[in-house]
Order: sequence, then structure tokens, then C-alpha cells
Amino acid sequence: MLGAVLEGLPAVIILLPTFLPVVKQLNIDIIHFSIVVVAATGIGLFLPPIGVGLFIACSIANVRMDRVIGPMMPYVAFLCLGLFLVILFPWITLVLPRLFGL
Repeated sequence: MLGAVLEGLPAVIILLPTFLPVVKQLNIDIIHFSIVVVAATGIGLFLPPIGVGLFIACSIANVRMDRVIGPMMPYVAFLCLGLFLVILFPWITLVLPRLFGL
């Protein structure tokens, strides 16, 4: 939700230090948490009605936002489903870092 109001970098700068002690205490992998935060912030950037990225994209394309929101929602739903799967199964995001020994 914060990604919809703020741009990506300020949202990440606010979220990561705030939740990092809790993440460490719960033994959640920091790489996995960072990937989830970046993905969730990216999805929030285009969430209607206040997503900054959605406003910018509509402005560039010269399209009214009400014409974009309906066709865009299935894509947002699949992105949220993908994020939910990444949250449930951390090995999806940790396969390559583990291969390289991180």
C-alpha cells in the first residue's frame, strides 16, 4: 500500500530499516525479504486509484485512467498471486543465490 502512495525508492528506504530487526528475529532470509519488498512496491506503483506509475503511464499514453483500470486488473491479480507464491515458497527466490553461495 505504501508503494501506491510513494515512489519505489522512498518506500523501500522507509520499509527496510523499519522491518529489518523483526525479519532478523523471525529468521527470514534477508535476500528473500528484500525481493518481496521490491516486488510489492513495484505492484503498488501501478495500483489504482493513487498509483504514481499508473498516473505517469496514462499521461504518457494520453489515455484516461478509468479506461485503463478495468483491463489492467487481471494483470494486477496475477502479479499479486505471483507475489503470494514467492512469499509462501521462499526457495523460488533463493535458488540462484544459494547456487552462488550467498
